[in-house]
Amino acid sequence: MQFGKVLFAISALAVTALGETTSSLICATLTSTTRISIASGCSLEDFTATAQSNLDELSDCEAVRGDIHIAGSLGSAAIANVKAIYGSLIVKNATSLVSLTADSLTTITEQLALSELTILDTLSFAQLTSVGSIYFVTLPALEETGFHTGVSDTESVYISDTALTNLDGIVATDVDVFNVNNNFNLDTVDSHLETVSSALEVSFNSDDVEVSFDNLLWANNITFRNVASVSLNNLTTVNASLGFIESGFQKLSFPGITRVGGSFSIVDNDDLEEIDFSNVQSIGGGLIIANNSKLTDFSEWEDLQTVGGALVLEGSFDNGSFPSLRAVRGAFSLESDGDISCDDFSDIRGDTAGEYQCSAASFSTSASAQSSSSSTSTGGSSTHTGSSTATSSSSEDAGVALAPASLFTLLASIVLGFL
Repeated sequence: MQFGKVLFAISALAVTALGETTSSLICATLTSTTRISIASGCSLEDFTATAQSNLDELSDCEAVRGDIHIAGSLGSAAIANVKAIYGSLIVKNATSLVSLTADSLTTITEQLALSELTILDTLSFAQLTSVGSIYFVTLPALEETGFHTGVSDTESVYISDTALTNLDGIVATDVDVFNVNNNFNLDTVDSHLETVSSALEVSFNSDDVEVSFDNLLWANNITFRNVASVSLNNLTTVNASLGFIESGFQKLSFPGITRVGGSFSIVDNDDLEEIDFSNVQSIGGGLIIANNSKLTDFSEWEDLQTVGGALVLEGSFDNGSFPSLRAVRGAFSLESDGDISCDDFSDIRGDTAGEYQCSAASFSTSASAQSSSSSTSTGGSSTHTGSSTATSSSSEDAGVALAPASLFTLLASIVLGFL
């Protein structure tokens, strides 16, 4: 029953987060653009072009107010002379469309949304610099963005299931959402971003994708999945969650990061051998380092003082320490079949608010945060069943039962995957 409550809470969190991200993508509107007056006949209502002749009707408009939809069986589409769309340009399921051109266009205040265009291989937006949001989904023939001048002003970027090999032409520095996923030819993400106010995610693109956000100073949530390398040379703060998951890098070294406001996960990175987060002082949520099969040492956490949630370590560790750690406000769980000793973490037991559990190859111990006794053993595992207000009354009030290490790992992995 307790576990069910946790899963229900996680599901609710995921739906809320997805809704917020989708809302940001759909509703993004530029707050400041150069205004061009709207001539008579250039205010649109329910405008859908199914032939080039429909688009030609706009050629006398330097600016239009309203949304332009393109659909039907056009083989090519061109929007001539229009410099500004005070609304959206939406092209969806035009399965015969091969090329789209709008070379006079400089501004789209809301969405540029292209989706389900299975043979579109040519885009040309020669002068476009300002877009409320960029939404490219299911464009399997598109290899270039078509942003020749470069889009420097946008609030949201969502690109999924395209044939893009790079993101040239997207040069914005401050966005709300940046999500690039499932673009299997994408081998380079080299971004100019400096701030991301909601969520940054790069996931499941080419197995060899090299990711660089060297201008990034801070972001709210960051997730990297299935990437070959990551560079974040100037990143100092992550306001919410940070995750490195299922990736192929051998080393994670980000000594510039000093604070992570939410949860921090390093999970399922089979080639990872070295990590360095030596200047991180606080983690507002949980910290999980698990299932990184080649990682044997997690010593580079010299400045870490507080972990706001659970601290979960699972792997083949020989060495590791948190010399400055003063508080773990959730549970502590270490499972290792390496040479690391539970004795190295005895000081943490008194600083742990939740259940303390340590199981190494030659030693294991388990105790509740407020229990009156604990038990240890050599060459096996041990459990404690004495009275504990932290694991019974407190946990019941929160609707979450404290669990053994494997369950902590599962829950943390699920939660961090959604953040």
